Amino acid sequence: MKIVRMTNLNIKKSYTLFDIASLEMGDVVPLDIYIKQSLSYIIIIEAGTMLSEKLYQLLQKQEAVYTLDELHMVDGIEEESEEEKHSIDCSVLLTTIKHEKNDFKKILKLLYEANNYIFDNFLHDKNNKIDLICVESIIHSIIFLLQKDEHYLKEVMPILQNDYKVAVHSFNVLLYAIHIGCRLNFSDIKLLELGKAALLHDVGKKKICDVVDKSGELSLEEIELTKEHSKYSVDILKENNIRDIVIVKAVMQHHERYDGSGYPDNLLQDEITDFASILAVCDVFDALTVYKPNRKRHTTFEALTIMLKDSSMRNKFNKAYIKLLLV
Repeated sequence: MKIVRMTNLNIKKSYTLFDIASLEMGDVVPLDIYIKQSLSYIIIIEAGTMLSEKLYQLLQKQEAVYTLDELHMVDGIEEESEEEKHSIDCSVLLTTIKHEKNDFKKILKLLYEANNYIFDNFLHDKNNKIDLICVESIIHSIIFLLQKDEHYLKEVMPILQNDYKVAVHSFNVLLYAIHIGCRLNFSDIKLLELGKAALLHDVGKKKICDVVDKSGELSLEEIELTKEHSKYSVDILKENNIRDIVIVKAVMQHHERYDGSGYPDNLLQDEITDFASILAVCDVFDALTVYKPNRKRHTTFEALTIMLKDSSMRNKFNKAYIKLLLV
């Protein structure tokens, strides 16, 4: 996002009602909150403020509160191509999503923007730094959405981004994995661990991006190189001080298969962790249902049928997890 410098502007401010019910005590307020007095609006709580009991009670006493909707600029603007600024404040992402709870498209847009911020910065950081605060904010937001509405996945699947690149693929795998975790009644702590493994399972592809992004067929040597990405992902997790054995094993094993045909260690069913089994299902399901340059994009029904019945896949995955994807 460019920094915008506005000169000689006639600015008209527009206000919209804010739903107080979207906030709870202890939340961080995502936007400036105003009350109306006579013909003017006055800020009573600034964006970024944590709601103490006193402030929360103050809000509850207001008949109506407002947020600034947008700025209408009448004259011209002058752009400066200075340093880029991060437009997503992950610390208030969940609170913002609670406020926009019924606008699926807007919520998805916010989540994808936060997700793209994480991966764009990670891919350009020579030290492989991952914004773990933002990672957790996205995961907590998805947990909230899926626990609030058991049909959420079905409702948003038609509007998920259709992209096989690492950032979008990782987000989609996260969404599918948390959906399965919720169906299995995982605790919030367990869902957070599963979410970290899901969102970060492919970060190791950064080390082989030339092969991963290749449009044509891969050579046998390149295919073998791609199989190293699970190990590279674990290395990057450890560089970011993620050493939880549950997360590390899930990432390392997400290409293992129940029949022993997977990699990197040719593990059999009983040797593969539950988290890794969930990631394997979600990883392949997303790969089958998004467009790729050299193969057909399958419908969700076709993908599930292939994973359950096709001779090349039917003994490789946890069938119960596959069936939970669209329940």
